[in-house]
Amino acid sequence: MPRMIDHPIILPKHCVATTYHKQQRFQNFPIQNPMTVTMLITGRCYGGRYSSSNKMLVPTFLIFLWCSLLASRLNTAPVLAAVLLEPSMETFGGALKSFPFRANYEQTLFQFEREPVPGQVNPHVITEQWFSIFGGVHKFDPNTDARIRIYIDDESNNAYNTNSSSNNNSSGKPSLDFQLYFAHTIGVQNCVNNRCSDTRVPWASSEVQHMAHAGALKNRYRIPFRRRIRITITLPYPGVAYYLCRGMTHLPVVVGDLQLPPTARLNLYKNWAVDVAPLNHLPLVQPRLNSSGLLYATIWSAESEYIGFMEGCVRAEIDGRSVLLSSGTEDYFESANFFNAGHPTDSDPGAYPWPNASAVARNNIFTRAGSVSSPESGVGYLSGTNPYNYSMSAYKFHLSDPIVWWNSFNLTASNYDHGGGDPSTGALGCFGRAQGAKPTPASRPVRMWTYAWTYEW
Repeated sequence: MPRMIDHPIILPKHCVATTYHKQQRFQNFPIQNPMTVTMLITGRCYGGRYSSSNKMLVPTFLIFLWCSLLASRLNTAPVLAAVLLEPSMETFGGALKSFPFRANYEQTLFQFEREPVPGQVNPHVITEQWFSIFGGVHKFDPNTDARIRIYIDDESNNAYNTNSSSNNNSSGKPSLDFQLYFAHTIGVQNCVNNRCSDTRVPWASSEVQHMAHAGALKNRYRIPFRRRIRITITLPYPGVAYYLCRGMTHLPVVVGDLQLPPTARLNLYKNWAVDVAPLNHLPLVQPRLNSSGLLYATIWSAESEYIGFMEGCVRAEIDGRSVLLSSGTEDYFESANFFNAGHPTDSDPGAYPWPNASAVARNNIFTRAGSVSSPESGVGYLSGTNPYNYSMSAYKFHLSDPIVWWNSFNLTASNYDHGGGDPSTGALGCFGRAQGAKPTPASRPVRMWTYAWTYEW
């Protein structure tokens, strides 16, 4: 299914659209509501180089022809999100080439500072980062994982340089603190002793991509800040970094087709190697009270002696309302049947596609992670059998299905839920301990690693 580009399309301030409303006359108004693009008849730009004596007229069919051609090349749907271009919006950025760093030292990759333009409420925003990191016994050893920290505005990083003589006792804490590969949806199962592998290379989703062996990890996470930002890297051994970062001043943050409030900030909630008992729930986002926000993405790795954890439902409590986000783990990541895409199927007419004779003979072995992907979700690692010893890693970006809260929010994953339901009473599936369900005899704990990204204001 084509996806929707989630990042803003920037239009000159004086562009207007002429639209036709049923039983009404034509009206001109600035292009502010992105949904009006569906009613676009013509577009005109005035002012600057497009003066009133030299105005530009673009017929609708040419606009949609251009969008359609672009969409066909990018496997996307037409853009719905729009941001008006303002003079205060300026591009900033930087790059490092074979930049050396020491072992166990927090090295700055990028920093930027700019006071806000008076009266401007929109934040400065990091729009993309790209990493190729090397290090180890030899400084150019490839596929090196790293710890990335991002300090925003008044946060300090003085406390983290573990071998620096200038280290003091400052209690600086970064807004964002993550492992490089896991933040780019590459599961912990792919990484051993700070070395990571990715059999999917090259691949790309709407927000992250991995385009070369031994490097080219890129994300488009929009990171807003008010005045200053500092991005650092730490490795347990010496190495070199190839890195680039770009951003724009006073840029509204758009997620999917929603423009966020100017005070929105990116947050990260983490679980690392947490064991979850059968029927128990793991908070993916710590309960949020008296806050507003949007769920941007989740990244999971999980492994268990029993595949039953894949039957766990994802639940949200949104402003006091219970909302089931899936009927099982792989369902949440837009797949089904334990991520069986790409595995053998029977070719006989009328045969079930799965399970099949080939899969049964091979004990339902699952190995094809790269076969399960879409612009907003995918599988980074997959290994195991049905029903025992199953391991997976997957990610989901909530772009075209926004999850927003205004007062309170909670997000959980569970280790197994019973199905079924009662149409006469309206009772739904996903029955767990709260509904009196008992674990199955084969149930086992599941160990989980999770990142959940939110924007909050």
